Amino acid sequence: MDHPSIFPEFESEEEDGAAAGDLLVPIEVTMPKLSPTMESGVLAQWLVKIGDQVKEGDILADIETDKATMPMKAYDDGVVALLDRAVGDEVKLGERVLVLAKKGEDPKKIAEQLGGAKAGAKASPAPAEAQAHANGTSANGQGSSVPAAAEEVPVSIGGRVKSSPLARKIAAASQVDLHGIRGSGPGGRVIRSDVEQFIQTRGKAPAAMPATAAPSRSVAAERIPHTRMRKTIAQRMVEAKKVAPEIHVTVDIRVDAIVAIREQLNKQLAPAKIKLSLSDFVTKAVALSLRRHPGVNASYEPDAIVRHGEVNVGIAVALDGGLIVPVLRNADVLGLREIRQGSEALAEAARSGKLTPEQLSGGTFTISNLGMYGVRQFDAILNLPEVAILAVAAAEKRPVVVGDTLTVGTIMTVTLTADHRAVDGAMAAEFLRTLKGLLEEPASMLL
Repeated sequence: MDHPSIFPEFESEEEDGAAAGDLLVPIEVTMPKLSPTMESGVLAQWLVKIGDQVKEGDILADIETDKATMPMKAYDDGVVALLDRAVGDEVKLGERVLVLAKKGEDPKKIAEQLGGAKAGAKASPAPAEAQAHANGTSANGQGSSVPAAAEEVPVSIGGRVKSSPLARKIAAASQVDLHGIRGSGPGGRVIRSDVEQFIQTRGKAPAAMPATAAPSRSVAAERIPHTRMRKTIAQRMVEAKKVAPEIHVTVDIRVDAIVAIREQLNKQLAPAKIKLSLSDFVTKAVALSLRRHPGVNASYEPDAIVRHGEVNVGIAVALDGGLIVPVLRNADVLGLREIRQGSEALAEAARSGKLTPEQLSGGTFTISNLGMYGVRQFDAILNLPEVAILAVAAAEKRPVVVGDTLTVGTIMTVTLTADHRAVDGAMAAEFLRTLKGLLEEPASMLL
């Protein structure tokens, strides 16, 4: 990849025997767009250091986006000459994060030209310096000029404490405020061991003496700073409510036939350790319904409605920090076994923070399922720019009228939320009628 010269002073002189016209043209790696709504990313972890040989496809760093912590890959070969950013820094899209020296270039010379000594030290402090800082002394053994009280304050960015994803997860589970923990990681970042030590120390604190006065009922409020994911969710939900006029259409679907078929299929799939869920049948039926109703498999743009050629179903996954929607591509041509395996893989990647940008983009329709929580019915908010989202509730036993007879059936309530700018009521109703027919007569999915 060629770049314009950033070292004009080399144009008139020779370096290391190179011709006068030879210029150092290093590879500048910038913050990539790792999710569709990403505007900046936090450097969670460097996976390379200065001097490392990098090949195309290697993972350079873990980046915390508005969706998840995702890997940043190299798209060129080279040697790491400069790390511009420290762990915990928030970097806007397009801003440089590191520089690679190409074959034949001197990494040290590139680092010097770009101020690498200062940036490199910020990104990866020497062990002696880090230990000296922890002991309150300088690297040469002299006393530090930084007051001890200042060292106890965790480094933060805009009120957000620099911390690793795992440290935040442990802190949230233990109801610990990261603002009160001193970080021992690079740049004062709070890491896992800091949180665990804090929790252990708190547990060993001496028990308070019994109070003689009547116990107080007042409980201090806990202030939990927003995560990047929570901020993004809030922004997008407000945007959807402000921009798109919604229409909600609800139907009850009797799923006794699917329940029976599912039991039979699971017996056959048991040797392969595959167990179909009711959600897999819903995903398949939704994908086929979208193929028959392309107006619902669409996105809204200011000057057009885009009807997508592919049926890529987003499946909402609940995480501790919020909601994420990985995408099951070409769901209309997948079998139930493939849908189950694909859905499980996406959910596992989402929970472990290993989703790729490809798995988070390209969705044309979203399913939000709260059936596992016993929810009877709910309305979902649009995942813009998609024009529709399906809310799936629990399948439960209810009274059912068949002809003139009252019986018991397994009923599932689903609600379609649609953008009324693109989807009329009749179109929404037709989509749900097709979906209901496929789920109540599952053999029709084979036609």
